[in-house]
Order: sequence, then C-alpha cells, then structure tokens
Amino acid sequence: MDPYRDVQVAEAPAPRDTGIVGDIIAQFADPLAFYRELVQNAIDAGSSTIEVRLEHDAVDQLMRVSVRDHGEGMSRDTLENQLLVLFRSTKESDGSKIGKFGIGFASVLAPDPRLVVVTTSHAGKRLALHLRSDLGYAIYDAGSATHTGTTVQLDIPVASDEAVRFVRDSEASLERWCRHATTPIELTAIVHGVEMLRRRIDRPLALDGALISASGRSEDGQLIGVVGLCEQPYSGFFNHGLMLFETTHLWKLSFKVQDARLGHTISRDDVRRDDAFERAVSFAYDLAWATLPAVADTALREMLDAGDRKRFTTLVQRLLDADIRPAHGWIAPMLTPSPGVVALDSLPVAAWGSARRSSVVEAMRTAQVVDLAGIDDWFPAFAQKMAGRTIQRVETELTRVTPVPMADSDRQLIALANALLDKVHRAPQAILLADVDGVLAERLAFCGGQDEPPWVLDLEASRMNPFALLRRRPLVLVAGHAIVKAARERAVRDPVIAASHLVRGVFLAYRLLDVERSRAIVSATLEQLA
Repeated sequence: MDPYRDVQVAEAPAPRDTGIVGDIIAQFADPLAFYRELVQNAIDAGSSTIEVRLEHDAVDQLMRVSVRDHGEGMSRDTLENQLLVLFRSTKESDGSKIGKFGIGFASVLAPDPRLVVVTTSHAGKRLALHLRSDLGYAIYDAGSATHTGTTVQLDIPVASDEAVRFVRDSEASLERWCRHATTPIELTAIVHGVEMLRRRIDRPLALDGALISASGRSEDGQLIGVVGLCEQPYSGFFNHGLMLFETTHLWKLSFKVQDARLGHTISRDDVRRDDAFERAVSFAYDLAWATLPAVADTALREMLDAGDRKRFTTLVQRLLDADIRPAHGWIAPMLTPSPGVVALDSLPVAAWGSARRSSVVEAMRTAQVVDLAGIDDWFPAFAQKMAGRTIQRVETELTRVTPVPMADSDRQLIALANALLDKVHRAPQAILLADVDGVLAERLAFCGGQDEPPWVLDLEASRMNPFALLRRRPLVLVAGHAIVKAARERAVRDPVIAASHLVRGVFLAYRLLDVERSRAIVSATLEQLA
C-alpha cells in the first residue's frame, strides 16, 4: 500500500546522463561513508540528538538503515534545488556549517540501495522524497507536521547471513567518522528480531591510549585541540567532531584539532590546506611545546610513585623521540634517603644507583642512591647523556664492612698473624675481622678504609696496598671466607699453626707468596712453637 496515495506528488524522471553522478558516487571509497554525510547534515540542521537505527528484514533481505534528526527540516525548495542538485548547497557561505560543496547527499547511493526515503518536517509541513537507484525521484506532500526534523532511510540489499557483519561494519564506520561528534549519536541495531546493539557513538575529543596528553582552547573559543604521546604518531582534523582527515605521517607526536573553520576537499579525502589548517597545526604545536612538558613532569612523578617503571621507561623514550623535555628537567627515582624522586641534574656528578635495598645501601646513610629497579638497563647511559651524571652501581662497586665480635681465640689469632706478617714482610696498620656484604664478599682479604668502621668501601680503596712502606692501611679479613673460618676454628686449640695458615692464605691472595717468603713463614712458625 502506498502511504502517500492521497497526497500531492511531484515526479521527476531519471536523468539521461548519469555519468557525473556515478563519478561523484565513486569518490566515496567507503560505501558506508554516507553515515558521516547524514550525521553532518543533522548537525548542520541544529539537531539536539541523532538516532541511527538498523533493522534487518529477513523476508525482503534488506537492511533498513535510518538516520533521524530533530533539526530544522527542509522545505520543498531545499529538497528540489539544494539536496538533489550536485554542487549546490545552502551552506556555501555559512562558516558554521560543515558541508560546503553540496555533494555529500550523493553518498547515500554508494551502498547501492533499492530506495532512499527522506521524510522531513519544516514550517508545519511534512514532505517525503523517494529517490530510486536509477536517480529518478518523487516528492510527496505528506500533510501537516507539529515538529521539525528529518529522517533518511536507506533500503540496502543485505542477506541474512551478512546482516551481523553489516551492523559491525556500520558501527566501525560511525566510529571512524563520527566518534567525536558534538551532537549525541545513538546507534541501535536489530537483527533476526533481536536487539543486538544499542550504544552511544560520540565521545569527547581525546587521544586513545595516550601516555600523556594536554588539551586547550583558542582565545576565540572556536579551536580546541589535544596533543600527546601515543604508541604511534597520529594527526586528526575534525569539524563539529566529524573526522575530515587523519594520518600517521604528519608529525612525530599525536594530536587532534577541531575547528568549525576546517573543511574537507571536494574529493572528501583530505582537509583543505588553508589558513584554518595552518592555524590548527600551529595551535597543536603550541600545546606541545608550552603545555605538554608540565604534564610530562606530573606523569613521570606519578609513575615512579606508583612503581610503574615500565610506563616510566616508555614515557621517557617517547619524550626523547618527540624532542620534548619535561618542564623541570628529567627526574630520577630514589632509594635513599627516602623513596621519592629528585631532579637528575641535582645529583652528584658521580652518583650511586642500586636495583634493590641492601645492607650496603642502608649503611650509606645520607647518600643519595638512585633506584634502578626495572630501569638499570638504560638509565645510567640516559643520565650521562642528558645530565652528565655517571651512575655507579652499588652492587658492582661498594662493600659494607662490619667488624664481628671476637673471642679470645680470635684476638690471639689476629695478634699472632700480625706479628708473623711483620716478621716475614710488613704488618698492616691493623687487622680487622669483619662480616662483608657487597662486591668483595667472596674475597679472603682486602685493604680497609681510614674511617672508623663500619665502612662502605669502594673498589678503588679496597685495591690499595695494606703493606705499603708509607701510609699503611687496615687489612680486612672476611669472616665468612673458608680459610678465615678454618683458621678461627683451629685457633681455639692451635693458634700458632692457625696464624701460619692464615698468613699464607693472605700472601696467596695478594700474590706475595714466593719460595723465600714460604720458608720464612715456616721458620717463624717453628720459632713461635719452640
């Protein structure tokens, strides 16, 4: 039954030459780009909401797609002399409108619909346009209307087994073109009599998955933008939230800009490179250099406070790749004096770093120690390059020396060993029996420091000669070493022999044991036993 059989009809035949129309339709590489064009028209019409509905008709093997708005609607003149005439548009001189070339409506023919029905209400009148695939059309005077708005319905041939995929493709197309629309868009889909989808498409202008981002608005309020660091560079240009152009090749950062003055090219595959474009790009640059560094400061600190070293590492790398420096310089995570962060260039030129807390780190008291947990494979080189700071590893450079309580047998052993060393070679300043933690823990003995123990000793100090002619230093015996342990145990019953074995081990450790000194040790030991 014809719902308009009792109303006035204006028929128009199909055009003789459809070539130019075919060329225009062919420009829409995405046959579902008609969603963008219809949403654009709805926004330009001043609609407060937009409803997109897909319902599959299994009997006729059709997907009925409708886009409904509550805008100002269209008059008969607009339908006949604007909507249906290529390259003519009432928006041409209106800078607040997105469409400019009057060809967007032709996109409804890209998915090859059997019929396109436009129902519109304006100034108390309701009209219906039926556009056929052969480009012929009829306009029906459908009576009075109490509201305004337009619904565009496409009857697209879709088999039942393709219906779900069509819905998903439609959702993806709306996501691509309309995800930041300034007017709410509700998508509903019904397939096989069941509602399979109902969701909002629009969302605020933002960079998905950005590590950090900064947003701003121009002084005139027309241009808004967001710039940030994402996994891959991205540039997007939007008008009223509809995507005009996006690329991954324009800049090494990511940004989105939205401005009602931006327009697409006549081919609809790019943004016009005009003054509005230059203004938008400059605005994104300003956000990157003036606002993003402060955001980077906060983000780096928060990541370290949360112990998220992986994201910290990723953000530092992205900042370096983009030539963005945090507003207050690079920071370092700290183990001591308390967990936190400090400016990298405030550290000593030769700073210490450790991947964990240890007795060595604790013994360093007020020294600043960089926490290298999770970042030790790159941070030292980074610190050297960016701030001229050398990060020395606690685990490979430092040792904590803690004297152990000595029994009488230990004291006798130390005294006999010191006397034997003095007779055979030279005695050190003192001999210290100590627990050792750090890089020297496997040694038998090493040179001690000049301060009162316990010490935190670096490798350079430990390599000094405790038997030097001048400025002799203490000799540290490592209590946990097998030779020292054996000597202490034997000293309980045979201190002279224990001291002889201990001195021989020390000479071996210092490569001082030769035939002459070996004989001297035997001779001195026999004298002590006599």
